Amino acid sequence: MPDQPLLPAVPDEKAFEALRGDALPWLPAIRTICARHGLSAEQAFAERTGSNVVFQVERGPWIKLFPPLWPGDHLRERTGLLAARAVEGLAIPQLLHEGEVEGWPYVVLSHIPGRPIGLVWPSLVETVRVDLARQLGALLKRFHTEVEVASCAPIHEDWPAYARALRTDAVARQASYGLDPAWVSDLERFVAALPPMDAGRPVVLHADVTDQHVFIQEDGGRWSVTGLIDFGDTMIGDAEYEFAAPLVFLTQGQPAVQRALLEGYGHPSASLTPGLGRRLAAWALLHRWGRIPSYGRFAAGPPARHLDDLVASIWTPA
Repeated sequence: MPDQPLLPAVPDEKAFEALRGDALPWLPAIRTICARHGLSAEQAFAERTGSNVVFQVERGPWIKLFPPLWPGDHLRERTGLLAARAVEGLAIPQLLHEGEVEGWPYVVLSHIPGRPIGLVWPSLVETVRVDLARQLGALLKRFHTEVEVASCAPIHEDWPAYARALRTDAVARQASYGLDPAWVSDLERFVAALPPMDAGRPVVLHADVTDQHVFIQEDGGRWSVTGLIDFGDTMIGDAEYEFAAPLVFLTQGQPAVQRALLEGYGHPSASLTPGLGRRLAAWALLHRWGRIPSYGRFAAGPPARHLDDLVASIWTPA
């Protein structure tokens, strides 16, 4: 009798999403990986967010399985993790083991201290949010400065072509996510009016700085940004693209917090112009994984009634 497969068949994204949140289909592969690397699978807990299969084992290491549907994600994760070690004092998961199960690459990563910022963000007062946003901006500046582009040569791609494709495909992509037809027309006009956005200075981007991936710790009554996880979207491109995620997931609808993020990065107050704000909001609307219909649930304040309301929420004019 032939051996049973360790992983379920997932011929397309829809099939994968139907299974990803259920722990049972992945346990045979997780047990096999644990046996290979001397880990106990008795306490394996599935992480139900994100776009990969992720389990924590022994209340410590994390196993991350990459579906063959997105063949570049494993290389990006590995390359980004190794490159990010250049940022002194930044807590990132260490690559403990790696391998493959039935054509699915995997990594075993160390646990890092702290907690995702999204777990405590809603309970924080504005002054603390401003402080954390300023710290995050400073960290992103260090990341863009200290991680050398050459260290990510394996994932280098043609940024101008990538940026132009994002712009060309934006309307159809958002319509496929269920964007309100009235907003589709607004998005068409918004994209058509944008200036060229494909010539920024290339830096290494984490490209997914969300409330789940920024880690913070409290010490002596003060919260500090201490770490980053999930480097599966690492790429080389315009530094402004990096701000799409935090402007949506953390600072949306909070002008003082938005400004602190940019000032922490090194933008003087005088540079925080409507033109810069519109470009940053544009990257949020054009972002490869951005889903405009879901953006409203991260906003502080009333829901946007029109696309212009959403743009103003992502970057509120001074």
